Amino acid sequence: MKLGQYVEKNSWFHRLDGRSKIIFLISLTLMSFILDNIMINLLILLIIVFLSFSAKIGKKFLKSLGKFAGLIVFAGFVWILFYKASLFHANKCGVELFRIGPIIVDSTGLYYGVKMPLRIIIMVSIPSLFFMTTTIREFIISLSKMGIPYIVSFTFGLAAQLIFSLSNEYEKIKNAQIARGLEVDSGNLFKRIRNHIPILIPFTVRSIELADEINLAISLKNFNPSIRNRKFYRDKKMSFIDYLLISLSFLILLLSIIVRLGVFHELPKIYF
Repeated sequence: MKLGQYVEKNSWFHRLDGRSKIIFLISLTLMSFILDNIMINLLILLIIVFLSFSAKIGKKFLKSLGKFAGLIVFAGFVWILFYKASLFHANKCGVELFRIGPIIVDSTGLYYGVKMPLRIIIMVSIPSLFFMTTTIREFIISLSKMGIPYIVSFTFGLAAQLIFSLSNEYEKIKNAQIARGLEVDSGNLFKRIRNHIPILIPFTVRSIELADEINLAISLKNFNPSIRNRKFYRDKKMSFIDYLLISLSFLILLLSIIVRLGVFHELPKIYF
């Protein structure tokens, strides 16, 4: 299962209108940036995982995210060890924990070493959850109904579809070369890069062919993006749950801004 590829299920989250899903997931993303702390990011991640299981795609969703485990762990170590060399340092003084030669590991670096990988996971998992529960057709229609010009909506949808198609093509070419005896994951870094050349060359050719096929298909269908008042076949209507989810999204954003601005000074600080 590729990360973000649509999984057909009969769940309440699949049946939601694409507009409500877009607004809700964007509100969660903005919340993770507005309330800049670990506890909120953990809460958002738990909400995303809960939604994936309620949409009956939990195991596939977690399995897809597991492919990024190495990258996430690596990013965490980089933040912990080299936080003071980053733009986020801003002369913040943390409690020194230990030293590794000239590198000082303090509590602030450890904090960012946990928070930033969490944010990366959120940034990857939110669009993945959306596209695993929403078809490209629904995505294009939703953007168009939200006031975005149809040509822009179609371009975004086509780009997403092209990414998934190229991902499948890459896996096919890679498996074919491995079956021929190519050792992709053996040797040092430079040898692995060199071993990927027999994959990248046919992949590049196939990418050009796929783009040409899409261009030909659009031309044959006489596609005209300038048509106004466009009608859609099997148009999905907003339900009560959709409106409830949109209301919840705006409430989340409002509360996040209020907490960020410190309007309620008398309330205890529940996050760090």
